[in-house]
Amino acid sequence: MKIKLKLLNDLGSFDSEVMDVTEAQYLGLIEVSKTFYSGGYEMYLESGFMVVPPEVVKKSILIIEVVEIDDL
Repeated sequence: MKIKLKLLNDLGSFDSEVMDVTEAQYLGLIEVSKTFYSGGYEMYLESGFMVVPPEVVKKSILIIEVVEIDDL
């Protein structure tokens, strides 16, 4: 499965690079994302790397977007 993370806030929309993950990794990421608002956030972008401070994270939305599902 291929996914990417999207961070939305009043500063804009930021997309991570596309990542290959297993279903277990995807489900684990969903669990970890539940603590998203408890601190800062770091993300590899399509064009580099981004560090987001906690005060911006609190005003953001994190989307885990499925780009492609592997054939069964």
